[in-house]
Amino acid sequence: MLLTYTILIIVIVYFIFFAPKFYNIIRKDYAPVITTDQEIINRIIKESEIKEGLNIYELGCGRANFLRAVEESTPRTKLIGAENLLGIYLMAWLKLKLLRSRIRLLKKNIFKLNLNDADIIYCYLNNSAMEKLGEIFRRNCKTGAQIVSLSFPMPEFEPEKTLEVKNKKLYFYKV
Repeated sequence: MLLTYTILIIVIVYFIFFAPKFYNIIRKDYAPVITTDQEIINRIIKESEIKEGLNIYELGCGRANFLRAVEESTPRTKLIGAENLLGIYLMAWLKLKLLRSRIRLLKKNIFKLNLNDADIIYCYLNNSAMEKLGEIFRRNCKTGAQIVSLSFPMPEFEPEKTLEVKNKKLYFYKV
């Protein structure tokens, strides 16, 4: 009986957390969940225009590590993370609640997100996602918004600057 319950729990956990992730990557061209290295996050914070009072977004935020680092360094910023995968979203939401974080986490498709108040947007996605987001940024972001992308450029935009950190490229754009 205990073995049956254990197997049932494993199957349920698989279908809640892992099956949707694999489906989205294979069928919907979503980026896999990969955490950004802390050294890279620190460099993004140093090189971008982060300051008090801005609206900062992390698209496909996973565990919102970038936003958590920004939260520590700038206490009066509006921080919004968007994650579409339910299992990842729930884990991040719980962790942020336990940490008493002020990050607003949205369970939302990043391609349908209203970004008209964004001052800075951070993305670590994939080529296809960045290509789709380029037009969304052009249409929906205010002039002067900064986009930072790790590893994947936006074909429609010319970066203001490109840096290499730990064998990965950081692309900085202005809308």
